Amino acid sequence: MRATPSVLPSWLAPLLLGVALAACGPKNLKDRTRHGEKLSDEASPLLDGAERDLSKLDVDHAEAQLDQAQKLLSNPDIELSPEGEMLHSRYSELKARIGPTRQEKARRDLEAAADKQRDNLMQAMDEVSTALDALDRKDVGPPQVQAVLKAVEHTRERLNEGKKFEAQNEDYGASARRTEQRLEQATAKARSVQQALDFVSGPATARQEGEALMKKAKTEKDPDKQLSLYTDARDHFQRCGESAKQLLAKTPELEKSPIQVEGQTTTPKAVVSSCGSKADSLQKLVAKLEQAKAAREKKKSASASKSKKG
Repeated sequence: MRATPSVLPSWLAPLLLGVALAACGPKNLKDRTRHGEKLSDEASPLLDGAERDLSKLDVDHAEAQLDQAQKLLSNPDIELSPEGEMLHSRYSELKARIGPTRQEKARRDLEAAADKQRDNLMQAMDEVSTALDALDRKDVGPPQVQAVLKAVEHTRERLNEGKKFEAQNEDYGASARRTEQRLEQATAKARSVQQALDFVSGPATARQEGEALMKKAKTEKDPDKQLSLYTDARDHFQRCGESAKQLLAKTPELEKSPIQVEGQTTTPKAVVSSCGSKADSLQKLVAKLEQAKAAREKKKSASASKSKKG
């Protein structure tokens, strides 16, 4: 047979519900007050910790502690604690500091990052300055010029890395603009030195070689060899003048710049003038020597003809 389900009396259900509710929470005002004080004791150190975190700009940790405190403070029993109102006030004040503190942290982080980038930039510029100093040496050559250009390129890479800070940090932006100006000046100086080196290795070297050929021609006894040497020397001086004019046409400012040629200081303008005058002088001498050679050959030919007839 099926068992008949038992039915509770109608008066018993409300009684049982009341007993259950009484078992789940504080039974009276005294218990609730004690519970509120316990919540207050737990919330207070959380607020203290959040305040310390905010003073250290640790916003995320502060916010996490405030969230925990808020859960405790939302319990109605906290109102029965003597510190309840004060804790609510502290919570509100600390919560209001979250936004400004986060902004301050972002500002300081940006400033620190910009300062670090500025240090990297200054270090790179030190390399440029050191390389530039080498350009003032008397024995400067292409390696020193390349060292400057390489240092400039490296510094520009650092500038590009910090591009985002130029608009965000006024001091860094001004520093970056000054650095760019210095890099332009360094590049211009390196190119100027390279142009001077090109002039020395081109026209000035051609003049040196021409002078060496002239010196050798003066001591040559064989007239034909002497003519060949003078002709070669003339060609060197002409080449000196032509290549010098081409270089100066591209860089007119180089004309009066001091250059070192065999340890002596001179200028491209002086080199051009020297090559031009020596080329003209040798042209006349070569023409004279060619006439002499033609006369010798004519005389030699006549002598040979005479010998055949005899």
